[in-house]
Amino acid sequence: MKALLLSFFLLLLSAGHSFSQDYYDLARKKLNQNQVDSARFYINKNLARRPNAEDYFLSGMIHEVENKPLRALADYEAVIQRDPDNLEAFFQKGLIYYNSASSEQAIKDFTYVIENQSRSETKAIYYASDPTGAKGTFLTTLQSMLNRVYQYRGLAYQKAGDWDSALKDFSSSLKYDTIVDSFINRSQLYAKMGRDSDAIADLKIAIKIDSLNYHAWYNLAVLDETTQLPSFLLEDENFTPMLNLVGANAYESGDFSLAVTYHTKAIEANSFDDLAYVSRGKAFLRIGEYIQSRRDFIKAMQLNPTRSEAFYLIGNSLFHEKKYKDAIGFYEQYLSVDRSYENVWFNAAMAYLNLKEENKACLYLKNAKKLGMEQARAMLEKHCSSQ
Repeated sequence: MKALLLSFFLLLLSAGHSFSQDYYDLARKKLNQNQVDSARFYINKNLARRPNAEDYFLSGMIHEVENKPLRALADYEAVIQRDPDNLEAFFQKGLIYYNSASSEQAIKDFTYVIENQSRSETKAIYYASDPTGAKGTFLTTLQSMLNRVYQYRGLAYQKAGDWDSALKDFSSSLKYDTIVDSFINRSQLYAKMGRDSDAIADLKIAIKIDSLNYHAWYNLAVLDETTQLPSFLLEDENFTPMLNLVGANAYESGDFSLAVTYHTKAIEANSFDDLAYVSRGKAFLRIGEYIQSRRDFIKAMQLNPTRSEAFYLIGNSLFHEKKYKDAIGFYEQYLSVDRSYENVWFNAAMAYLNLKEENKACLYLKNAKKLGMEQARAMLEKHCSSQ
């Protein structure tokens, strides 16, 4: 009888373990299928029994997908209590602390992973979240993640203001893998440190690795005004806010036709963008498309009547067509709003000189000189010495 009871008891234990494993496997399967509610249902079955470290770790992952980081944090702490060597739990904890702006604790957790990773034998696949937001949530293993652990600790150091430690970590990450994010993260730190040439070099390497990387192109366009964007970005609505910036960069670098292209794309994306019309009009001016430039300046004023610079820009387009009297009319309209821009006084003076109205021209040149324009001084000496 005793032997029979013992066999029955062992059978119950075996069945209980089997049910527990079944629930865990079902929960994991449902999570991998993105059926989060079902995953939570099955893992809760195990949590209500005698949960082990694996159960709590999976529960933490599910809480993260449910966007419940504090509950996930409690689960990872439960993992560590049961299995102090579980580096995945420390890693996930570090990510949660990083995203909640607790940089000091994040650094401690990432440091623990780095210092102890060599003795980790676990190969479990689990979810990780990307603090940069570029990749969202993804499946990975700790053994393949040393590059990212250094990156995340570097980002935490950067948040905490320890730029030297952050730079060291970003560089250390490259010893394990030369992925795009490594170069982008380091480039952004270089930019904060005022090391623009180093930042640009890193971004160009990132683009060589992944020529379609939106973030690399975005940051390169911000730092390097000579950047010419690939055509696919011009069709990307996510890049639309950058089009005016890269258009301005192209203008400043002297590539006025390219500036027209970028601003045209900005207008196609948002036909109410008065800044894009002004900027494109200025580029049209520089390539001699005076009629088109005026259309853009007029359109900008229709969209935003406060864009008073359109007055003198229209004046400039008329001046280039030698319509000096019409140009003066627009210069005067601008000066009725803002009398502090020396270039407008000077341009109006040049228009008056072309109309042989020297008295007016000299008066306007004097105003330009008062505002600090050296070129006006030279013109005064040449044309107004008798006045």
